Amino acid sequence: MVQVFKNNFNYDHDFKVVSLAYLNRYPNPYAKHVLSIDTIENFIDNDGNLHITKLMVKTGRLPSFIKPFLGSNLNSWIIEKTIINPHTSKLVTYSANIDHRRFIKVEEYITYRKLSDGVTNVNNKVLFSSNFIGFKQRIEEWSRNKFTSNIEKSKDGLSYVMNELKKLKT
Repeated sequence: MVQVFKNNFNYDHDFKVVSLAYLNRYPNPYAKHVLSIDTIENFIDNDGNLHITKLMVKTGRLPSFIKPFLGSNLNSWIIEKTIINPHTSKLVTYSANIDHRRFIKVEEYITYRKLSDGVTNVNNKVLFSSNFIGFKQRIEEWSRNKFTSNIEKSKDGLSYVMNELKKLKT
């Protein structure tokens, strides 16, 4: 059974600040697990939407029950595809690991949308699926729980970048 995480919250910042912060969110003091990030493609389509594809390397700790198979630390390659529609003030992004998929596949879907002046809504959904025979449910549950416990750091990191952007503006 695939584990699912859903979350919906608001930032008290306008969409332009939130989307700019999202594109520049690394490095920040809350994301020490991000080892590298590269933009591999960007273009503006005929409708004026900005498309960006990034490749990241992240590291993380593994649960003790999996260490005999994979070791204690795991670097993972992540692909992220983002589309920003400046006309509707909407940013949609999809990210997923492109390695270690037998162990765990994590797919994250996030939508940032202007709710009102000065408020941006964030809606995210994350799917956790494993094909690791004998440990499937345990790995999926552990991954979901770990993600849930780290979501506040992710929010804090983006808030940090938004505040830094505001300092540059003044």
